[in-house]
Amino acid sequence: MRAPEAQDFRRALLCAAAAASTVPELASALSQRIERYLPHDGYTLAGLDPLTGVGCLHHDSRPAEGAGHEMPIALTHRGVVWGGLVLLRGWASRPFTPAETRHAERLGDTLALALRQYVAGKPLRPGRRGLFPGVVVIGPDDTIKGMTETAQTWLNEFVPGSPRSQDDALPHLLWGITYFTRRTHSIALSRIPTCGGWVAVHAQPLGGPHGDIALTFQSAPASQLLPAIFVWYGFTPRERAIVEYILGGLSTKRIARLLDMSPYTVSDHLRSVYRKTGTSGREELVAGLRQ
Repeated sequence: MRAPEAQDFRRALLCAAAAASTVPELASALSQRIERYLPHDGYTLAGLDPLTGVGCLHHDSRPAEGAGHEMPIALTHRGVVWGGLVLLRGWASRPFTPAETRHAERLGDTLALALRQYVAGKPLRPGRRGLFPGVVVIGPDDTIKGMTETAQTWLNEFVPGSPRSQDDALPHLLWGITYFTRRTHSIALSRIPTCGGWVAVHAQPLGGPHGDIALTFQSAPASQLLPAIFVWYGFTPRERAIVEYILGGLSTKRIARLLDMSPYTVSDHLRSVYRKTGTSGREELVAGLRQ
């Protein structure tokens, strides 16, 4: 791929990611644009929480006859792993070649930017309010043993058509955090972007290393959401400090004194924050961060 063609490819990929409203739409858009350079019969797209490395996005489309060949692509940008894309070919298709593997590696950075664009290219908006946390209990065989009534509502936020009854298989998106908790025997956290705001998913063991796992869903509180927002939306250190003071209720003049800068400079940083998050002002920004 020549330089002008690579630039056109990147622009098209970022525009498609910004236009996608759901994870399946995003995955399909990426697949369609990669097809010209790396023909494939199916794919698996996974996004990771950049701070914990736990899955926060997932969608796959597998070949009807089963996947016979795989091409994994790490979505890495500036040293951060944002997720992975696995291209699949059926048993009847030819294997991926070494040349195709090298080409796929060169696409990782652009694909990572597209994944970020899908999340951070959308305005930061308040999440669902008034909905109690939901709990799902996962058995040792990775099936759902039970769930609260509100858990189904939460699941539908990021796993459309999610399991509704006992002994159903665990959705792929939740398998990663379950596996992480089972392997480390520790509490895990993932922040999942949805059309209804950011959802915090906690996983914690209820027994031994092969025991039950409890998953808890709730609107992501600012204390947990803010670190992820800083990374997804690319805030500078100054912007981070100002936003933290904003959440504390401080005025622009007070923030300027604390950071030893002029109120005009603080306002300039705030305008940058509003632009990045798609918010119209301080009130809308705070509402979006306090899910």
